Amino acid sequence: MIAAILALSVYVGLSWGADQTAGQIPVRIIELNKNPSVEKIPVVSGVAVDSTGKLLATVGDDHILRIWNLDNGTLLYRLAGHTDWIKAVAFRPDGKAVATGGNDRRIRIWDLTSAGKPAELPEQSQAIRALVYSPDGNLLASAGFDDKVRLYTGDGRLPMELEGPGGDLTALAFSPDGTQLAAAGRTGTIRVWNVAAGTKTAEIQASTQRISAIAYSPGGRQLAAAGDDRAIRLFDADSGKLLAALPQRPGKIRSLRFCGEKLLAAGDTDNVIRLWNLSSKTEENQLLGHTGTVAALAYNPLRGTLISGSFDTTVRVWQITN
Repeated sequence: MIAAILALSVYVGLSWGADQTAGQIPVRIIELNKNPSVEKIPVVSGVAVDSTGKLLATVGDDHILRIWNLDNGTLLYRLAGHTDWIKAVAFRPDGKAVATGGNDRRIRIWDLTSAGKPAELPEQSQAIRALVYSPDGNLLASAGFDDKVRLYTGDGRLPMELEGPGGDLTALAFSPDGTQLAAAGRTGTIRVWNVAAGTKTAEIQASTQRISAIAYSPGGRQLAAAGDDRAIRLFDADSGKLLAALPQRPGKIRSLRFCGEKLLAAGDTDNVIRLWNLSSKTEENQLLGHTGTVAALAYNPLRGTLISGSFDTTVRVWQITN
């Protein structure tokens, strides 16, 4: 129960960028490996921030969901229930619930306003790799190692099951207005649907290799995609037309997040977060300090902060805009 596992920052160490030698310095580093004798040191495979920018959710291979206070870095909740690696996490837009899913093939919905057990959706046939809420919070989309994208309502019903662009789907994104849903994975193809009708509106061959991350721009006009071929491509969200291809970099890209209309952050397997200026199509800055793959990114526009989660067992908070 949530009330029984309310905790202080027992497993957290905070530092203030002392290991930074170049690039922008994070305003906070949350280290999950300060007390390895207490419990397993988790890699961070997913991060999510609530709409206020005050709460952070992190998940990893220790099967635990953690909720943090981003203002001071303290651990608020340590929530157990999954039996395998958690790969995906998403805040409901109202901030009152968090969805998690992973290798145990279960989706759990954690109500942060009550002390009850999490709601569990029906077990899926394969591991879950991606979760995303619609902007209005009425739908939760999930995808994973099979070829289906499933949409659930708030009460756990499955009103829609969509045929994905091949199996092993790793990326999902709703458009900001909630009218479109995009999915991609191992085949390198992005499939886009009209959510209300459940019909396919676009099929984009974004790469010949795996797409690991997709993201809509805040205005919904552009769709960014990247993955194993180390290049970021920008498409017109309605027509699927290629708008730009950003230069390749050394690492495979595992996470993408728009930080406003003209700035795109990319987390790589070479442990670097690159900030791309979309007006000039150039790399504007590098955020350095992670020592493992940057697996997840989240951005809060109200505070102008980018949050990165890494296989190095740390979470870093970066001030991108004032």
